[in-house]
Amino acid sequence: MKIKIFKKSGHHFFKRGPASKDILENEINSWLEANKGIEIKDIKQSCCGGSLEPSITVISIWYEPAK
Repeated sequence: MKIKIFKKSGHHFFKRGPASKDILENEINSWLEANKGIEIKDIKQSCCGGSLEPSITVISIWYEPAK
């Protein structure tokens, strides 16, 4: 089994900027498109920060490589 980790740092809670969720979503969709034969086993997501520190989102995808 392998793992692919996607990480995106955002802005402070009180500052608004480009929609980092859209950037992360596009990155994941591009990776999935390039790896069509994989079998996804599990996906985990976590976030932290956002008030006094920049927000960070991490998405981990556990998968079996294409056969």
